[in-house]
Amino acid sequence: MSGAGTVPDAPVLTVLGVGNTIMADDGAGLELLTRLSQARPDVRVEYVDGWTGGMELVPVVQDAGRLLILDAVAGAVPGTVVHLTGDQIPRMLATKLSPHQVGLLDVLTAARMLGREPDQVEVVGIVPELVDLRVGLSDSVATALPAAVEAAVEVVDRWLAELTAAGPTAGGSARQP
Repeated sequence: MSGAGTVPDAPVLTVLGVGNTIMADDGAGLELLTRLSQARPDVRVEYVDGWTGGMELVPVVQDAGRLLILDAVAGAVPGTVVHLTGDQIPRMLATKLSPHQVGLLDVLTAARMLGREPDQVEVVGIVPELVDLRVGLSDSVATALPAAVEAAVEVVDRWLAELTAAGPTAGGSARQP
């Protein structure tokens, strides 16, 4: 894999929030993005609002050395915070929550096929209760937001600590969001 660690102008890590704010809990990833960017403002982190983007997100994925995806994630119990790594990601991202949802698995696969993908990918999300035409999150998802933000903060802090310990060759200078 060749991530952004070798590209001088790339951020050392990218946080990609996706979802659709007019589809109730499908907007959870975008709310997480907003809260995380406020909790951890750092020039080494690029925060990207992917909204309902599709294949146009491939360059974002390709340019990321480490990629944290924030999204609504399929599951049995609404309001459950989910943290996915490794082999868990393709299985969970294969389930689309709404007709407007980004095909993240397709985006990750396209980046791999084009020969440039992140060195590490993790997903933090919340299991939705409602994915209907409605503005605003359900109570169960809104209640889970602080725990999901904390899970995302842990990923960002861990990655930044690892990159700091690895020294200046671990990543380039970050672009401002």
